[in-house]
Amino acid sequence: MNLEKRRERYKAIEDARGRPLIVYVTSTRLIVAGPQMMNFAGMMGADAVREFIDQMDTLPDATEVDILVHSTGGDPLAAWKLMSMLRERFTKVSVLVPFMAFSAATLFALGADEIVMHPHASLGPIDPQITLVLPDGKNRRFSYEDVGAFLRFLANEVKITEQVHISAVIEKLFSVVDPVNIGGAKRASELSSSVGERLLSMHMKGTEDKARVKKIAENLNKSFFAHGDAVSRSRARELNLKIAPDNSALEKLLWQAFLAIESYMELRKPFVPLQHYLASPPGAAALAARSPLVVPPNTPPQVAAGIWNAAAQNALQNAANPGVEVEYSIVNGLLESSRLSLETRTDGKIYAFRAATGEVSLSVMETKGGSWKRIDQSPPAAQNP
Repeated sequence: MNLEKRRERYKAIEDARGRPLIVYVTSTRLIVAGPQMMNFAGMMGADAVREFIDQMDTLPDATEVDILVHSTGGDPLAAWKLMSMLRERFTKVSVLVPFMAFSAATLFALGADEIVMHPHASLGPIDPQITLVLPDGKNRRFSYEDVGAFLRFLANEVKITEQVHISAVIEKLFSVVDPVNIGGAKRASELSSSVGERLLSMHMKGTEDKARVKKIAENLNKSFFAHGDAVSRSRARELNLKIAPDNSALEKLLWQAFLAIESYMELRKPFVPLQHYLASPPGAAALAARSPLVVPPNTPPQVAAGIWNAAAQNALQNAANPGVEVEYSIVNGLLESSRLSLETRTDGKIYAFRAATGEVSLSVMETKGGSWKRIDQSPPAAQNP
């Protein structure tokens, strides 16, 4: 959906809430590479900090602000920096979640005076995930809680108590995961709890709140069995998060805004490089199956030799021609409002060819990406709805 329509829906939320809205979205689109599916590179990061400042500069007189967030997370310190910056500038900050705010996005929401959740919305645990690159080039993800669960399994289920056996198992564990990485996972877990407590303490300042703040952060970090475990609106209330009362009219506006974002970023459309290549007529032609060359048995030898020679020359000419490249462009993030819109994209090219055996080889090359760009060229007018 185009920028004008998205801005209309942002303005509708601003009118209903009586305060300005900033939208921060990182891509939750899937990329399919062979049997694997993963989120395309769209994570909360420090690169958004400077762009948030530009958004805040369009609101010189505002004292309250809403931040609509959709993200699977990213850098917890970026979440801390962004919310800290907002709290320095505004007396009240609310986070609106139409669908998904996991991991670092949940951390970010903890710093808000209130979290407005759509009935479809989910928060998530804040336990950090560590990614190791194995010798074979593959990645292995784990968290510090996985290590603790393994040790509890040994003690409670396997019931290993003798030190010699415990030492052997620990040695096996360290052969799979470097002790330094386990130490790093421990520190990351402690950092997540600490950032969660600091964010909650921004608005929970009463004498009775200190123990509640620690309990909430600890529950979000350690009481879940999977990093992707969704925290619904009712469950978030059970965890004593500051969830705003239900508001069906506002929830409808939130969902309409999310649908506009979802459509523009193609979040429901997995990116399959081969399908994208074949959707281009030149790409489809380049991979079209070739009929095998069949020379009738009764063909005179000189004619058959000419046919094979022509086929060989044609094959050599085709091999010398440049291959067909198909461009792609994917939106990784949006940071926009009814006043100013920015996005970050990944642009690249896909090259493919079909071997004589019929097998298709595919190469995806990123040519540009990583920087935020304005997608409206007119200078933003400072205003406060």
